[in-house]
Amino acid sequence: MKYLLIPLLILFNCIVHALQIGDMTPDFNANTTKGNLNFYKWSKDSWVVLFSHPGDFTPVCTTELAYAAFLQPEFADKNVKLIGLSVDSLEDHKEWIPHVNAYKDKIKTEFSLEKSLDKFTDVFKSRPDVDYPIIADTSMEIAKIFDMIHPNANPNESAFGIKHKATIRSVYIISPDKKIQTILTYPMHVGRNFYEILRTVDALQVADKYKVSTPANWNPGDEVIVPTYITNDMIEEHYSTNDFTEHQQYLRMIEQPGFYQGNKNRNKSRIYKK
Repeated sequence: MKYLLIPLLILFNCIVHALQIGDMTPDFNANTTKGNLNFYKWSKDSWVVLFSHPGDFTPVCTTELAYAAFLQPEFADKNVKLIGLSVDSLEDHKEWIPHVNAYKDKIKTEFSLEKSLDKFTDVFKSRPDVDYPIIADTSMEIAKIFDMIHPNANPNESAFGIKHKATIRSVYIISPDKKIQTILTYPMHVGRNFYEILRTVDALQVADKYKVSTPANWNPGDEVIVPTYITNDMIEEHYSTNDFTEHQQYLRMIEQPGFYQGNKNRNKSRIYKK
């Protein structure tokens, strides 16, 4: 009997296991506004931000996808590809995108009213329309893989005007090795902050490249945390500096490595302060 239970328990664990940070992202094929794509082939060696939205032609989702479009140049500078998802049809996606672009243009106008020099120069940067693929997951197959299904979902209901859509507001940040690095979930009535998603990508990339951690409220250019396995005597060997601040024996900070070393994007962090 026990020999029968073991494989059943293994099978049950596989069925109920939700994707977690550190897991390999499952590969999938999808019908999108940019045509059919295979996720692994499309993502190649890029970072990916995969985000689901509850439904097309809805107010919060329109603002979210507009901000994602607005920040496309910043994501691209960091080797990040964006890809959206909902259970709406491809036809609905294509009909809705002009609404998203219209709101995105209002963001650009708002940005142009800023007085600071950094944002003044940013006005002249191209702010493209939605140019990332949006998955039409009408079968809910991909949404189920990523645990994006709203508990009150009905796949047979139209996207327009329904209080509870089929997919929740999920964000998966995936590194080039296809591992899940961040999972975020938001409630129906709270729009996501895409500046914060961009900041999170920055933190992940800095941590991965320099083997450091980032403290609370970190922005690019701020001090970073030396991991505890690196002793004080090892800091100069690892980071080419012996200048560090020791707040506690286990809490030591150094300037962000590489931030001013020919980094043409060194002021990018200021975009978070909009």
